[in-house]
Amino acid sequence: MPSIQQVKADSKMPQRARKSIRRPLLATAALTAALMACAPVIDNRGYIFDDRLLDSLQKGVTSKDTVRSTFGSPSTIASLNGETFFYVYSRVVTESYRAPEEVDRKVLAMFFDAQSRIRDFAVYGLEDGIIVPIVSRTTATQGQELTVLEQLFGNLGRLGDEAPGSDF
Repeated sequence: MPSIQQVKADSKMPQRARKSIRRPLLATAALTAALMACAPVIDNRGYIFDDRLLDSLQKGVTSKDTVRSTFGSPSTIASLNGETFFYVYSRVVTESYRAPEEVDRKVLAMFFDAQSRIRDFAVYGLEDGIIVPIVSRTTATQGQELTVLEQLFGNLGRLGDEAPGSDF
Protein backbone atom coordinates (compact mmCIF):
# COMPACT_ATOMS: atom_id res chain seq x y z
CA MET A 1 0.00 0.00 0.00
CA PRO A 2 1.45 3.44 -0.94
CA SER A 3 2.21 5.92 1.79
CA ILE A 4 0.55 9.31 2.07
CA GLN A 5 3.72 11.05 0.92
CA GLN A 6 3.81 8.96 -2.27
CA VAL A 7 0.17 9.81 -3.02
CA LYS A 8 0.87 13.53 -2.53
CA ALA A 9 3.95 13.33 -4.75
CA ASP A 10 2.02 11.51 -7.50
CA SER A 11 -0.85 14.04 -7.42
CA LYS A 12 1.60 16.96 -7.83
CA MET A 13 3.07 15.62 -11.05
CA PRO A 14 0.06 16.50 -13.21
CA GLN A 15 -0.02 20.04 -11.74
CA ARG A 16 3.64 20.52 -12.59
CA ALA A 17 3.01 19.26 -16.08
CA ARG A 18 0.03 21.63 -16.42
CA LYS A 19 2.10 24.59 -15.23
CA SER A 20 4.87 23.80 -17.69
CA ILE A 21 2.31 23.76 -20.52
CA ARG A 22 0.42 26.88 -19.37
CA ARG A 23 3.37 29.26 -19.41
CA PRO A 24 4.27 28.79 -23.09
CA LEU A 25 0.58 28.93 -24.04
CA LEU A 26 0.08 32.17 -22.13
CA ALA A 27 3.23 33.67 -23.64
CA THR A 28 2.11 32.65 -27.14
CA ALA A 29 -1.37 34.12 -26.55
CA ALA A 30 0.09 37.39 -25.24
CA LEU A 31 2.47 37.67 -28.20
CA THR A 32 -0.33 36.95 -30.67
CA ALA A 33 -2.58 39.56 -29.04
CA ALA A 34 0.21 42.14 -29.17
CA LEU A 35 0.88 41.49 -32.85
CA MET A 36 -2.85 41.61 -33.69
CA ALA A 37 -3.18 44.95 -31.91
CA CYS A 38 -0.44 46.41 -34.13
CA ALA A 39 -1.99 45.16 -37.39
CA PRO A 40 -3.35 48.05 -39.48
CA VAL A 41 -7.06 48.34 -40.21
CA ILE A 42 -7.64 49.03 -43.91
CA ASP A 43 -10.94 50.67 -44.80
CA ASN A 44 -12.00 50.94 -48.46
CA ARG A 45 -14.58 53.68 -48.90
CA GLY A 46 -16.69 54.68 -51.84
CA TYR A 47 -16.77 53.35 -55.38
CA ILE A 48 -14.41 50.42 -56.10
CA PHE A 49 -12.96 50.98 -59.57
CA ASP A 50 -12.89 48.36 -62.29
CA ASP A 51 -10.45 49.51 -64.98
CA ARG A 52 -12.16 47.34 -67.61
CA LEU A 53 -15.30 49.46 -67.26
CA LEU A 54 -13.32 52.62 -67.98
CA ASP A 55 -12.35 51.17 -71.37
CA SER A 56 -16.05 50.99 -72.31
CA LEU A 57 -16.48 54.80 -72.04
CA GLN A 58 -16.54 56.66 -75.36
CA LYS A 59 -16.59 60.43 -75.65
CA GLY A 60 -19.64 61.73 -77.51
CA VAL A 61 -21.25 58.25 -77.59
CA THR A 62 -21.87 56.97 -74.05
CA SER A 63 -25.04 58.40 -72.53
CA LYS A 64 -25.76 59.40 -68.95
CA ASP A 65 -28.22 56.51 -68.54
CA THR A 66 -25.60 54.02 -69.74
CA VAL A 67 -23.11 55.42 -67.22
CA ARG A 68 -25.67 55.04 -64.40
CA SER A 69 -26.47 51.46 -65.37
CA THR A 70 -22.78 50.52 -65.75
CA PHE A 71 -21.22 52.36 -62.81
CA GLY A 72 -24.23 52.86 -60.52
CA SER A 73 -25.20 56.05 -58.75
CA PRO A 74 -22.40 58.62 -58.61
CA SER A 75 -20.86 59.66 -55.29
CA THR A 76 -21.76 63.26 -56.06
CA ILE A 77 -23.16 65.30 -58.95
CA ALA A 78 -22.12 68.84 -59.92
CA SER A 79 -24.32 71.04 -62.10
CA LEU A 80 -21.76 73.71 -62.92
CA ASN A 81 -20.99 74.03 -66.69
CA GLY A 82 -23.19 71.09 -67.59
CA GLU A 83 -23.68 68.08 -65.40
CA THR A 84 -20.69 66.18 -63.99
CA PHE A 85 -20.69 62.80 -62.24
CA PHE A 86 -18.03 62.05 -59.66
CA TYR A 87 -17.22 58.52 -58.48
CA VAL A 88 -14.94 58.72 -55.43
CA TYR A 89 -12.85 55.95 -53.86
CA SER A 90 -10.46 56.22 -50.95
CA ARG A 91 -8.40 53.80 -48.87
CA VAL A 92 -7.84 54.74 -45.25
CA VAL A 93 -5.34 52.95 -42.99
CA THR A 94 -5.59 53.10 -39.21
CA GLU A 95 -2.68 51.77 -37.20
CA SER A 96 -3.28 51.07 -33.50
CA TYR A 97 -3.09 54.42 -31.71
CA ARG A 98 -2.42 56.67 -34.72
CA ALA A 99 -4.98 58.83 -36.47
CA PRO A 100 -6.50 57.40 -39.67
CA GLU A 101 -4.47 58.26 -42.79
CA GLU A 102 -5.77 58.34 -46.35
CA VAL A 103 -3.19 56.45 -48.42
CA ASP A 104 -5.00 56.22 -51.78
CA ARG A 105 -7.75 58.15 -53.54
CA LYS A 106 -9.24 57.93 -57.01
CA VAL A 107 -11.85 60.29 -58.40
CA LEU A 108 -13.50 59.48 -61.73
CA ALA A 109 -15.03 62.67 -63.16
CA MET A 110 -17.41 62.38 -66.14
CA PHE A 111 -18.43 65.60 -67.87
CA PHE A 112 -21.62 65.57 -69.97
CA ASP A 113 -22.69 67.81 -72.84
CA ALA A 114 -26.17 69.26 -73.54
CA GLN A 115 -27.30 65.96 -75.16
CA SER A 116 -26.38 64.01 -71.98
CA ARG A 117 -23.42 62.30 -73.69
CA ILE A 118 -19.92 62.11 -72.24
CA ARG A 119 -17.98 65.19 -73.30
CA ASP A 120 -14.85 64.22 -71.35
CA PHE A 121 -13.75 62.09 -68.41
CA ALA A 122 -10.67 61.91 -66.22
CA VAL A 123 -9.32 59.91 -63.30
CA TYR A 124 -7.63 61.92 -60.56
CA GLY A 125 -5.46 60.50 -57.80
CA LEU A 126 -4.37 61.57 -54.35
CA GLU A 127 -1.33 63.31 -55.82
CA ASP A 128 -3.63 65.51 -57.97
CA GLY A 129 -5.45 66.92 -54.96
CA ILE A 130 -4.73 70.21 -53.30
CA ILE A 131 -4.23 70.19 -49.55
CA VAL A 132 -6.19 73.04 -47.99
CA PRO A 133 -4.96 74.00 -44.53
CA ILE A 134 -7.78 74.49 -42.06
CA VAL A 135 -7.37 77.59 -39.95
CA SER A 136 -9.31 77.59 -36.72
CA ARG A 137 -9.95 81.07 -35.44
CA THR A 138 -12.23 82.19 -32.66
CA THR A 139 -13.99 85.49 -32.48
CA ALA A 140 -13.89 87.22 -29.11
CA THR A 141 -17.33 87.95 -27.68
CA GLN A 142 -18.28 91.27 -26.19
CA GLY A 143 -18.12 91.69 -22.44
CA GLN A 144 -15.98 89.91 -19.95
CA GLU A 145 -15.64 86.30 -19.05
CA LEU A 146 -16.79 85.59 -15.52
CA THR A 147 -15.32 83.01 -13.20
CA VAL A 148 -17.53 80.45 -11.49
CA LEU A 149 -17.53 82.42 -8.23
CA GLU A 150 -18.40 85.67 -10.01
CA GLN A 151 -21.33 83.94 -11.71
CA LEU A 152 -22.59 82.47 -8.43
CA PHE A 153 -22.25 85.58 -6.29
CA GLY A 154 -22.71 88.25 -8.97
CA ASN A 155 -26.47 88.73 -8.49
CA LEU A 156 -26.57 88.81 -4.68
CA GLY A 157 -26.70 92.59 -4.43
CA ARG A 158 -29.36 93.02 -7.14
CA LEU A 159 -32.35 91.45 -5.40
CA GLY A 160 -34.00 94.74 -4.38
CA ASP A 161 -32.94 96.58 -7.51
CA GLU A 162 -35.54 98.60 -9.41
CA ALA A 163 -33.99 97.65 -12.72
CA PRO A 164 -36.30 96.71 -15.60
CA GLY A 165 -37.13 93.02 -15.63
CA SER A 166 -36.61 92.71 -11.88
CA ASP A 167 -39.84 91.60 -10.22
CA PHE A 168 -38.54 91.07 -6.66
